[in-house]
Amino acid sequence: MSQSFEALEAQYKAALNRVSKAHAELQQIMGDPKPLGAGEPPVLTKVERDAQSEAHQAYATYIPIRDLYWATRWGREGNPPKS
Repeated sequence: MSQSFEALEAQYKAALNRVSKAHAELQQIMGDPKPLGAGEPPVLTKVERDAQSEAHQAYATYIPIRDLYWATRWGREGNPPKS
């Protein structure tokens, strides 16, 4: 393995925090969903699109780190980890 488990765990936590922050900011910007009228297209502002992009990028970065972290942790503690 190219990195220690502790370094991998720190990387995993940082990625998870980025996803949590991005999705919280997206929810704050977008607010509650509003119903559209018949035939009315959804309109997104640049701020809303940027928030969506950051949330998607954060999640896409998080997935491979999450998979490696849990595979490594399960390899160390059993699959699934024992309490």
